[in-house]
Amino acid sequence: MNKTNPNIKIKEEKISEAVNSNSTDLDSMLEKVKQIDYKCTFDKCKNKTKDFAIDCKFCKGRFCTSHGLPEIHGCGEAVRKDEREKFLHQNPKLSKEKHSQAQTKLNMKLKQLQQERKSKGPKKK
Repeated sequence: MNKTNPNIKIKEEKISEAVNSNSTDLDSMLEKVKQIDYKCTFDKCKNKTKDFAIDCKFCKGRFCTSHGLPEIHGCGEAVRKDEREKFLHQNPKLSKEKHSQAQTKLNMKLKQLQQERKSKGPKKK
């Protein structure tokens, strides 16, 4: 996704503020970061994601189960683009064994067609 989700930016800013704070106590700083990270990234949703969270592969956000689907939290266009790409380019690569079998079959077919093209000589009446 070219554009980053504004909710992700806000969350990143909060985390960077917690890290850059003048707190010398490492444990308290880590606790602040955990508290920020354990909330759903969706705007105005305060559900905790500590026990179970869904990470979006498009925007890299962490969401609760209510907002876990990419279409719900704003990554619908990225999903559509990704699925379209998968559909249009779904040709699987052949293994070496299957490739050699297909090549052999093609060669046999070409030889057969070549034999059929050869002149059979004059027809007898």
